Amino acid sequence: MAKVYFVASTVIALPSRDTGVVAALARVHPSRISKSKGRASLDRREPILLVNTANGGSTLRFALGAGSMDIKSPSAIALDYDAADALGVRLGDSNVAIEVRKASYLRILGFYLTHPDWGYRLATHMGLGGLIFGIIGVVLGTASFLW
Repeated sequence: MAKVYFVASTVIALPSRDTGVVAALARVHPSRISKSKGRASLDRREPILLVNTANGGSTLRFALGAGSMDIKSPSAIALDYDAADALGVRLGDSNVAIEVRKASYLRILGFYLTHPDWGYRLATHMGLGGLIFGIIGVVLGTASFLW
């Protein structure tokens, strides 16, 4: 299980400039974003897994600080409609428990393999296919030297 950075109790609506399929952003209080890499807090653009502890719903987003938003509470998180829907919460809810965790490499790969934007999805499938054919080539090349 991945490390839990914090538990968000309030969901705020993201401004329209931060929403959309390609963006996949979650804005958090500035105190949650690290000033330097490797600290206990989140890094900018770090992939995070959001998990609703009440119903088990989850989604992957990329963490950013508040920017021009006025996020007053360190336990608040700003999400778009799609993220709130995947978590089973409403924008504006204040009695929720959303765990913010570090996303694993396999979870990130799965996110891009099923991404709603076909450009990202196709590029990921082609890269994974190239990796598989490369491994097959190494195995066949090694086998040809041994026999």
